Amino acid sequence: MPKHIASRRGATVLVGLAAAALLATGTANASIISRDGARIAAYEATLADSKESGAADTLKQFDGLAHDDQVKFLDYTEDPDNLKALLHEAADVPAAGTTTHSITSLSGGDVQITADSNADFTPDTSGGGDSSAAARLHRGWWDTTYTVSQKILGVTVTRLSLWVNYYTNGSSITKVDHADCGKRNFNAAVAIGHGTPKAWLAGGTANGEVVWEGSIVYKGFGVEIDKRHHVAADARGFKSGYLKNI
Repeated sequence: MPKHIASRRGATVLVGLAAAALLATGTANASIISRDGARIAAYEATLADSKESGAADTLKQFDGLAHDDQVKFLDYTEDPDNLKALLHEAADVPAAGTTTHSITSLSGGDVQITADSNADFTPDTSGGGDSSAAARLHRGWWDTTYTVSQKILGVTVTRLSLWVNYYTNGSSITKVDHADCGKRNFNAAVAIGHGTPKAWLAGGTANGEVVWEGSIVYKGFGVEIDKRHHVAADARGFKSGYLKNI
């Protein structure tokens, strides 16, 4: 066979292989793009159909992300280490008066764990006490709340709140009525339930506690994580709180 014909045939084969490789790459990329688009659409549909408070805000925040960040967001939500981080990084917040706020950043700042507390006052018409931030609470019934939230790329994904209801006479806490809890969870890979909240008075401190039961479904494997959520209040409001593994 003449050399020039063999050369042309070789070149044709190489071009054909290159074209096949490009086609395969394009098909693979198209498949990834299609799969990512389906994941994004499914998550948006889940939020749109959710009856849970805060779902609309989370959907708006998610829709505000660029496409690549939406994909990254979904990758983070499917990572069980992020729920574990929610438990470990938010443990043992120290006393900080009537309010506290702290932030722990993970994954280069993409994932943030925030801890907040507040005390909501229901006035007692009998009055009494000093309302200044550094002084004791007014006489009456109060709710002190300790909340731990997880944000991914600025979007609130999970929020766990616990509060305790108590009475102060303007000098000290004398009665504890109940504790209760609430959650927002927009992580499709995680199911979160809880036990019965309990409340008690000890040494002038109102305590509230609940056990959250987390179940992570990750690539077909189930991971169970239980965590204790605690809030403590004194006559000045928030005293301490934590969320940590049992």
